[in-house]
Amino acid sequence: MENLPLELNTNILTRLPVKTLGQLKCVSKPFKTLITTHHFSKTHLTKTPFKPQLLLSTSTLHTLNIFHQNHQSPPQPLPLQIPSYPFNLCGEAIQLVGSCNGLVCLYCPPNTYCLLNPTTREFRVLPDPGRFPGDARIRLSGFGYVEKCDDYMVVSIGTDNTGVGNSVIRVYPGRGDSWKTVVARVPFRVFPWVKPVYVNGVVHWLGFGGKFPPSNKIMGFDFAKEEFRVLPLSGDMNERGVKALGVLGGCVCVLLRDRALVLEMWMMMEYGDRESWIRTLSIGGSYSTDPITYIFPICYVEEKVLLLVDNETLVLYDPVVRVTECLAVKPRGRENTMDVIVYEESIVSPYGYICQDHLDRRNVAVKQKERSDEIVMIYL
Repeated sequence: MENLPLELNTNILTRLPVKTLGQLKCVSKPFKTLITTHHFSKTHLTKTPFKPQLLLSTSTLHTLNIFHQNHQSPPQPLPLQIPSYPFNLCGEAIQLVGSCNGLVCLYCPPNTYCLLNPTTREFRVLPDPGRFPGDARIRLSGFGYVEKCDDYMVVSIGTDNTGVGNSVIRVYPGRGDSWKTVVARVPFRVFPWVKPVYVNGVVHWLGFGGKFPPSNKIMGFDFAKEEFRVLPLSGDMNERGVKALGVLGGCVCVLLRDRALVLEMWMMMEYGDRESWIRTLSIGGSYSTDPITYIFPICYVEEKVLLLVDNETLVLYDPVVRVTECLAVKPRGRENTMDVIVYEESIVSPYGYICQDHLDRRNVAVKQKERSDEIVMIYL
């Protein structure tokens, strides 16, 4: 195959699964050169079937496949083994900021961000975004892709959560090598325990504001325009009852309690269109009747909806028979709580947007560190 024209090779290889491409990279230098190009990884995304996986986070990372097996026996999380991975020593739970095209953004307190491809095990630690002012006690993070400039971006926001704009906003573009400060006003106070969601070039958080008692709002940071926007809710929705955000089928969705305290799911079928909100299902069972239970929608699993309850339990909800099935999934780790995110298998590299000079400097730094570690081991 190596003697075939480049265009033909590309057409063949971009249809192969990620695992096969990884094997080819190990046995053929020409194939490795081709497969690791940015153009190839983008083409591969469009030509291969979407294969979702779950990434679970406690103090360590695990993968979980519940999409291609029956649930007679509970699926088992597998530890994600990554050599030289910096978060192995993270003393707190690793936060899963967001996922896009196979890349996952991680945050380890107090101030470290990392881009990881769980499929290829390749990772990139981002520079320190710097300290926020002492009154900015709330940290908001988001991750997404900007199609206009073909780049992945991370946003880190420090806010005092007063809702009057006293915030510091820093954005890290994947093509660059440093954080930049953005001048923008955070329009509302934010529920920091509600997971953000990324859709349509915008990362969204659940906030609240207005006259007492305040109404809940969906606010989003537009990566391309570097400004905040407010996503309108339907007049038929109980704004004060919105409890969680999610993304299902590529659409923004919310879980809310209506005025009769029934837990419902609504989806915005056309992004930004207030009139496109539809009520898709109501959730029964003990989880829905407990007002202090936190429930977050994760994804569809066939005709069911996967929910994360109280950051501890994964539950499959069948909207047809209105039955919940608790998955006995307990990843190992020092933390009792867990975070969950969906990612797709891909070969997209967290370094795919950096100039070769920077990669050369990074490789030299890695080799120097390895030599230093070897010297330390010799003296020990």
